[in-house]
Amino acid sequence: MKFYRIPLFAIVVSAVTILSACGGGDGSGDNATTSFTSKFNAGLSALGASSGLTSMAVAEVFDAKYRDLGFTKADLLAALSATSQALGTSSELSLFPMAQVTNATLTSCDANDVCTLNATLTNSDIDTTSVDFTTRVKVVSGVVYLYGDQSSTASI
Repeated sequence: MKFYRIPLFAIVVSAVTILSACGGGDGSGDNATTSFTSKFNAGLSALGASSGLTSMAVAEVFDAKYRDLGFTKADLLAALSATSQALGTSSELSLFPMAQVTNATLTSCDANDVCTLNATLTNSDIDTTSVDFTTRVKVVSGVVYLYGDQSSTASI
């Protein structure tokens, strides 16, 4: 049996990207950012159960053209599916740490509605750890999706 692990960094980057939306200074970006934060946190929450790894809550966080560090949306969803199957067969394997995203803001939106998302990711398992992160998101009809760096190769 093959067991695939998605780099946690790729998941975090993707999650952060979804948290914000571009707005034109009229407050509409705030609504999109709030909506994204809710959607993204629901996706993160789903990662706490093996059945959640294949849930729509996770899939809906990513843009159809998502690509980051060489991983496409299809690659990530396939790896999550394989991880879900592996967790079902071995109690020794652990799930992802639980985290929440806060303080999401969108900046630097271009003509294609690709923006930079800045947010804070907080993991509150045994000890509380917070990290600020930046990722790229795509805004489609007011809905924010993780977009990734669009690179076909790993940069780390």
